[in-house]
Amino acid sequence: MKHKLLMACLVTGVLTPALASANPEPTAYDSRSIAMGLTGVTYLDRASALVLNPANLEGINKLGFTFNFTALFVNQRAPVQGPNTRLDSGVGFGPLPSGFIAGRIAPRVVFAGGIYIETGYGSSFSQVTCLDGDPVGPGPDYTPNNDTNAGPGQCTVPTPQNLDVTFFVGEFSTGFSFLAHEKFILGLALRLPFSKQVADIYQNIGAATPILPSPTYGRVKNDLGGVGVPSLRIGFTIKPHRKVRISAMYRMASKIKLTGTTETALIAGADPITLEAEADWFIPHAIAFGVSYQANSHLLLAFEGRVQFHGAKNSGNQNQTVTATDPDGVFPDTRIVVPFGWENAWSAKIGFEYRFTQDLLALRLGVNVAKGATSAKWAQYFTPPPAPAGVQTVTAGLGFYWDDRNDPSIKDKYRLDLGGLFAFTKDTIGNEFIGQRALVPGGDPDNPIDNPRICSEDQVVRTGCPGEYRVFSYWASVSFTLQY
Repeated sequence: MKHKLLMACLVTGVLTPALASANPEPTAYDSRSIAMGLTGVTYLDRASALVLNPANLEGINKLGFTFNFTALFVNQRAPVQGPNTRLDSGVGFGPLPSGFIAGRIAPRVVFAGGIYIETGYGSSFSQVTCLDGDPVGPGPDYTPNNDTNAGPGQCTVPTPQNLDVTFFVGEFSTGFSFLAHEKFILGLALRLPFSKQVADIYQNIGAATPILPSPTYGRVKNDLGGVGVPSLRIGFTIKPHRKVRISAMYRMASKIKLTGTTETALIAGADPITLEAEADWFIPHAIAFGVSYQANSHLLLAFEGRVQFHGAKNSGNQNQTVTATDPDGVFPDTRIVVPFGWENAWSAKIGFEYRFTQDLLALRLGVNVAKGATSAKWAQYFTPPPAPAGVQTVTAGLGFYWDDRNDPSIKDKYRLDLGGLFAFTKDTIGNEFIGQRALVPGGDPDNPIDNPRICSEDQVVRTGCPGEYRVFSYWASVSFTLQY
């Protein structure tokens, strides 16, 4: 019975980090939007409007499609090796493709479809010789030589370990715009989300059960994926003046049921055990709104805001419930609440576009002031760092336009857009959370595992540890649009 209980608790605990890898919604759907500070709710009138504000599909006369590819490069720093240590992940790469097509099916109706990545994140820490300030293998006492702020704890030299996590959420979507009035347009889209999470990591599996000593570290592999519940995106655009647009978009929350496997070994050198696993991921409610001003044929200004309700009780990312099941029925099912403690995130954006010539070139710039979702107490190594409100993102790009040579009346039929983005997020956590006992968000107050001491051996993945948490993100984006 002890062996059965040990395995059930152990397998549940090792799922934690694979479910903690999301970078909340970079909105990398269109290079023009990216170059203008991640705006687009008010002015983007091409097929990719389906995902920013479906009302603006009305800008398509007959037919249009957009293909976008964004390369996301991330360099992360966190105190992986122990409190007040520093370790950089190196540059991780994440491709974020998207494609959209739209056509007018009636004088007042444009219909569209698309597939895109809603959230994407990938990060890894290579050749880790110390984890959490605790030994990860045999060897003499050692302080990592790449740690510039080593604490008083000692580490051992094991076989170096790699920590790798990849996560993405994508969506299929279909929708339409309806011209209710020449100055008022409605839009509606149906979204079907899907997700994939893969992790190959080394962690403190001993914290998952009181039977196994903690810390006890082991190799864990997770592979989860699934399709979510369809939900709606609703938008509108008002044109009170020929130069002004006022727009808003509301996205309903979605729940994705993830299923797959988790694999680990109870004892070093033993054959790994594979169990079925399932968990939930929530795409929270979100609202975007803004105003754009087309000053003349050359100058466009956009002012927009966005709020994502990650802190919502039943549809946010406060926690994640994980269940592990033995397919042979030998071991009992077990359940654990994985902490996130994410808060509502918001951003304020300004976009600028200047078209030098009516036929060819446009320059775009943007800036994004935001507050992130991660809370300091529950910050961990593979999540975005806590992000106090401030300027986090600057963007720039170019747009190229070509008319149809065979029909000069079709303006800007071919469009090539290039966009670049640099985002910087940093926060330093002090010693205020070390040893503090806290209830995992949504956890059971009577379950000791759900009431750990922060940044301690009580946790499978340590949260709230003191040190510097930092992410540099670089985007390079290209879009091609055909529209007439």
